[in-house]
Amino acid sequence: MKIVATLFAVFLWLIGVVFFLAAAHPEAVAQGKSVPRIIVGAVLVLGGAFLAYLAWRTPRRSVVGSGEGRQEPPGSLSLKALTCPHCGGQVDPSSAVLNAEGTLSITCGYCQGTFLIQEDPKW
Repeated sequence: MKIVATLFAVFLWLIGVVFFLAAAHPEAVAQGKSVPRIIVGAVLVLGGAFLAYLAWRTPRRSVVGSGEGRQEPPGSLSLKALTCPHCGGQVDPSSAVLNAEGTLSITCGYCQGTFLIQEDPKW
């Protein structure tokens, strides 16, 4: 899909350049058609650039939650065993919920205790 979008973007760029060149033709200048051709050329070139951007941008990764409240990690993550601080049971990391304050909380499936996930400092 990226290749098809890129080829179409290149096609739009080339047609845009043709419109720019046609705007400089003496006949177009004499008939007052230069400005509309420049506008059409600019729209085509910008449309091609936007299409190329959409084709080659990297999709955002989401680790926590789904829909509203999705959050992307700042770097690479490695998950270690997650245990409940109340009962010591294994906790399912997919049960993490992003609170309104921007903190992550997890509820233990065994004791129903809720606790916050805190990120260690990077320094």
